[in-house]
Amino acid sequence: MISLDIQRRRIVLPTQLQGLITGASERRVLRRELDRQLLPQLGYSEALALTISEPTLKHMVTKYSEQLVFHPVNEIRHWFTYQSGAYIEPGYPPLYYGRARNKVLSPNKSAVAAVGEAIAGFLAQRLYRSRKLSRPNHDCPDIVMEADNGTLLVEAKATLKTAHAIKEKIDGEIPGMARLVISARLLDRRPVLGLLVGTFLRSETEYYACLTEVANAV
Repeated sequence: MISLDIQRRRIVLPTQLQGLITGASERRVLRRELDRQLLPQLGYSEALALTISEPTLKHMVTKYSEQLVFHPVNEIRHWFTYQSGAYIEPGYPPLYYGRARNKVLSPNKSAVAAVGEAIAGFLAQRLYRSRKLSRPNHDCPDIVMEADNGTLLVEAKATLKTAHAIKEKIDGEIPGMARLVISARLLDRRPVLGLLVGTFLRSETEYYACLTEVANAV
């Protein structure tokens, strides 16, 4: 089983901020002002804990991954094993040779993205009781879902770096999701909720997820 430590927050978009949100994508000064206006809502106020089995995760990858990735869960496992030094053979002397620069090793980015999208879909199903309507290809949001009380626009991000890094990434996605939520209100008579899901893969069996709900003011 894989444990999921989850933090969740909700950002409500007041009507008077809609013009600022629209302009924030074009003007840096407006983006800074929007960040200032939303700052009081950026704290995570709720903590949750869930588990997901590996077969369920693999099914979620098949259902929600944008790219065709061969066994991404196994890819992630292989990366953690490699990173732990398990493939370094003992007893050999160090290699003394020069190289022009250090090269940073990285995991399979497509596999990381696929697992992040799978976790996003899983949490949207489990926490919001929603079902998939559409999986756009190379477009935003990643998933369009339907719940009993409205429409869910889901955008997923994932990393193997740190929890702080994924939080920063999600913070950067808030203005874009806010524009989507505002625009969708003109197209959908039901309430529209934006859901940003960031996943940090701590280890093979421990994930951290931060959820940001973005909603129009009632």
